[in-house]
Amino acid sequence: MDRPSLRTPLSTVRYLGSARLGTEAVWRQKITAVALIPLAFSFVCLALRLVSMDYDGVRATLERPLPLMFVLAFVIAGVVHMQIGMRSIIDDYLQGHKREWALIANTLAAAALGFACVVAALRIGLA
Repeated sequence: MDRPSLRTPLSTVRYLGSARLGTEAVWRQKITAVALIPLAFSFVCLALRLVSMDYDGVRATLERPLPLMFVLAFVIAGVVHMQIGMRSIIDDYLQGHKREWALIANTLAAAALGFACVVAALRIGLA
């Protein structure tokens, strides 16, 4: 059951922050989207090559710096893009403490996913 708010309409608007903060997130989202176009293409081409290889072939391919850098750049750009997109959805649809907890969970989940993918790629490529 929602209790009536003691905030004035102006106070509610001020609580949401400056509109300029959203512009930065939109630009970051667009930059990561543009970066993901060639990175996704190179990742798909690399993945199609790696599918037919055994583990030693995959390791030999990912030991070279260029394929490993493409994989790492794809993972990092993808996770950042995902985190920004989820943050904008959370900001649009949740309010109050639910929003705060969802933003914390979003940041931690994105960090955990990015860390796990980077560690996995580095473990295969640098082993």
